[in-house]
Amino acid sequence: MGRLFWKIFFSLWLTLLVTGTIVGGLVWQHNKERIEQLEVIADNPRADFSVNAYARILRKQGRKAMEEVIERHIREHRRALPILIVNKEGTDLLGRPVPHFLLEKAREATNDPQQSAIQQVSTPEGEAFLLFVPHRDLRRLQQENSFPKHLPLIPLFIVLLGSLLFSASLAWYITRPICHLRKATNQFAEGKFDTRVMNNIGNRKDEIADLARDFDHMAEQVQKLVATQKRLLNDVSHELRSPLARLQVAIEMIRQQPEKTNELIQRIEKENQRLDELVGELLTLSRLEADVYHNENDYFDINGLVTSISDDARFEAKNQNKQVVFNSANEILINGSIELIRRAIENVIRNAIYYTPEQTQVTITLKHENSHVIITVCDSGKGIHKEKLTDLFQPFVRINDTNQNIKIPGYGLGLAITRRAIEIHKGSIKAYNHQEGGLCIEMRFPA
Repeated sequence: MGRLFWKIFFSLWLTLLVTGTIVGGLVWQHNKERIEQLEVIADNPRADFSVNAYARILRKQGRKAMEEVIERHIREHRRALPILIVNKEGTDLLGRPVPHFLLEKAREATNDPQQSAIQQVSTPEGEAFLLFVPHRDLRRLQQENSFPKHLPLIPLFIVLLGSLLFSASLAWYITRPICHLRKATNQFAEGKFDTRVMNNIGNRKDEIADLARDFDHMAEQVQKLVATQKRLLNDVSHELRSPLARLQVAIEMIRQQPEKTNELIQRIEKENQRLDELVGELLTLSRLEADVYHNENDYFDINGLVTSISDDARFEAKNQNKQVVFNSANEILINGSIELIRRAIENVIRNAIYYTPEQTQVTITLKHENSHVIITVCDSGKGIHKEKLTDLFQPFVRINDTNQNIKIPGYGLGLAITRRAIEIHKGSIKAYNHQEGGLCIEMRFPA
């Protein structure tokens, strides 16, 4: 058991014990005050007769005669006198306990001339006694409100054991999922990114279960991120290896065939350009991931920007016997980096042109809806499988549609750059297959 378990356990246990003690003390004090407020001294003809009868015996015959009367009464009735005979020290003649508050009440009542059921008597020997009859329910109330001389060990043991078990169970219930979380955190720190903790928590519905779910969500995201980084590193290595290998071959051929130097130099320049494009896109993606473009924002007309991009795309698509149709809107101002947003939209439109068959068109739609600008680009191709839609915006992902026999250009970084550029502007991007065929990509920007 950890330190937190013992802290919770002892805190709960002590709280239960202290609370029980305080509640018991308050109840006892309340009962005590209630008893003190009752008519604790009997004031009726029977009590008056008894007090006066025994007072005459004490006054005329003394203490010894009184003791003989008491012994005779006990022998005949097998119980003590119902009357208390108390001396100046507050001790009853029969040695019975006299509550302090009861004695005070009796002494105060002697000053009441109407109270005849209380008598102060002096014996011939010179001793002074106070005689009165306590209320018949006083003894029962006093027993209920008094602490026992001998503690009931078995009930006390049961109460202590029950409080121990309750405290231990509650402490274990609280700390057990925390121990699972701690173990999972250590495993996660050791590189076991598939660690999950919710299976060990059970069906709890409290804040600890929420924390466990958050941990699992975090672990899943980190696992995906690490896997993406590893795949990215492998893809980068692969993309760099191919042009570097071709450069190495070209250099060897120059050494072996000097007469082809000019031709091979052109080949080297081409591979060098490809390397430059790859490194440039990687640097752009890296800068976007690091969010270094946040100070380059300004207000501009998004409708005018999309019009300019679509005009350039229309000229490019015309040479491929394809069309670009743009359904424009009125002037809409948004805040952001115009170069980043231009590049993001261009990447989407150029991809759509590549995937659109000849004699078909790419449709671009721009509209203002609920404080957002929505740009939708739809091609006329055959779309992609539904399960691959979410992978479309990952680095180095190139969906190869063999049915269209299209050689996909680039390195698969364009849409990843687009996604990150839009996210920097608090926007979103998604892809879906159009009902009539083709792939649509929807970009949203706050307006």
